[in-house]
Amino acid sequence: MALAIAGCARAGAPAPSSRLWSAAALADLQHIAEAAPLEGLPSEQTALTEIARVERLAANDPVAAAESDGAADALFSSLARSFAQGATDPARADPQWRIPPPSPPDLGALLAARAAGASPSSLLQGLLPRTFEYRALRAELARTAAQALGALDPSGLDRETRLIRLRANMERWRWLPRELPARRLEARIPQFETILHRADGPPIVHAAIVGARRTPTPSFSANMVSVTLNPTWQPPQSILRNELLPRFRRDPSAAERENFEVIDSSGNVVDPASIDWSERPFRHRLRQRPGPGNALGQIRFNLPNPFSIYLHDTSNRSLFSRNDRALSHGCLRVENIIGLAEAVIANPAWDHTALQAAIAESKTKAITLTAPMPVYILYLTASAGEDGAAVYFDDLYRRDAAVVAALDEPDAPVVSVVAGLAQVQHCAT
Repeated sequence: MALAIAGCARAGAPAPSSRLWSAAALADLQHIAEAAPLEGLPSEQTALTEIARVERLAANDPVAAAESDGAADALFSSLARSFAQGATDPARADPQWRIPPPSPPDLGALLAARAAGASPSSLLQGLLPRTFEYRALRAELARTAAQALGALDPSGLDRETRLIRLRANMERWRWLPRELPARRLEARIPQFETILHRADGPPIVHAAIVGARRTPTPSFSANMVSVTLNPTWQPPQSILRNELLPRFRRDPSAAERENFEVIDSSGNVVDPASIDWSERPFRHRLRQRPGPGNALGQIRFNLPNPFSIYLHDTSNRSLFSRNDRALSHGCLRVENIIGLAEAVIANPAWDHTALQAAIAESKTKAITLTAPMPVYILYLTASAGEDGAAVYFDDLYRRDAAVVAALDEPDAPVVSVVAGLAQVQHCAT
C-alpha cells in the first residue's frame, strides 16, 4: 500500500503532547491492521513498519509526531475503505460483477469518532459484512491458513485452491450491500440454485440451470416486477444466426413444427413455408408461440436489466438431474417454477391450482407483483452450510484467481475473461 504520510513544516507542527493518536490507539490500530489477512486482505506490514519508524522519533520531534499521526490516519482510512467496500474495484477484478457497491465509509465521521475515544478496531469491524456466511468463511480461512502446504480436505481441493476461493468470496461479500432485503430472490450461479429468502419462514431452494462457460451468467441485481404465464420467446440474433437458421436450412419444416412464427419487417406474421431460410442477411424475426415446446417453458420471471436476463421454466426438465448445470445461454432456468411463482406472487388468488389452471388455457398472461421483488444474481464459489462448515463449488467461469490477484497486486494489470458477456442477450434455451 502506498502510504500517504502527512508532512508539515517544523514551525507549524504540533507538540508531542497534542498527539492525535495516543499510544493505546496506535496499538489498537496495529492489532487490527495485523489481522487484515484474517479477512482475506493483503498484509499491511509496509504501512505498519513506516508508522513504527516515525513513531520512534515522535517523542522528541514534533514533525515526526505529525507524520506518525498522518500515517495512522491514512492506514485507518485505507482499512475503512477496504472493510466497507472491498479492497479492489469489481470493474477491474471481476468485470462481470455488476452489482452496485455498498455505501462508502464516512471517513470524516469515523476519524472524529476515533478522536473522541472510540477504538479503531471497533469502528473498523463495524464496517465488515455481518452475515452468517461471511463469518463462516472467515473462520474457515483461519483454519485453512494454519494447515500444511498442499493439504487436502474432504472437498478434494488443496490448501492453496481453498485459500483463493475463500479470499475471493470474502471480497465479494464486501462488495455487496451491508443490509440485503429480508425478502429477496438469490440465484447462486456456481451452486446451481435459486434461493427465496423470506422474512417469515425458512428459505425456499430450487435447482437452477445457469449460463454455460462460453456464455456466462453475469452477476447483477434487479427488481422482479411481474410473472408471465405461457410466455412467447423471441430468440436473439446470436441464437437465430448460429443455431436456428442452420437447422431450418437443413429442415425447412422444423420452424412450423417447433411452433415458430415468422414476422416480416412490417410486423406481419408470414407463412414459414414461404421463407427462404438461406436468405442473407435474414430480414425476418422469429417468435416462438406459447406451448409445451417453448424454450421458456410455462413461466418467465421478468426483472428489467441491461443484460436482458430473466429466470424461466424449461421444456427440457430432465436437465435438472445433471450435476453440472452450466448449460444455458445466460438466463436461469428454475426447477418446479410453479411452486416458486406461487411463493413470489404471494397472493391467495394465485395459488398453485390457479396458476396451473391459467397455464392450461395456453394464453399469455402477465401477473404484476404487488411490490417489486429484489433479485441478486451472485457468483459465490464458497459458502456455508447450516452447520457453519464451508462448502466449495466449482469456479465455473474461472473468476476467483483474478479477484485474488487484484487483492495482492493492486497496481498490476488483471486479465479477466469477459468473452461471452456480449452474447448474453434476451435469454435462450
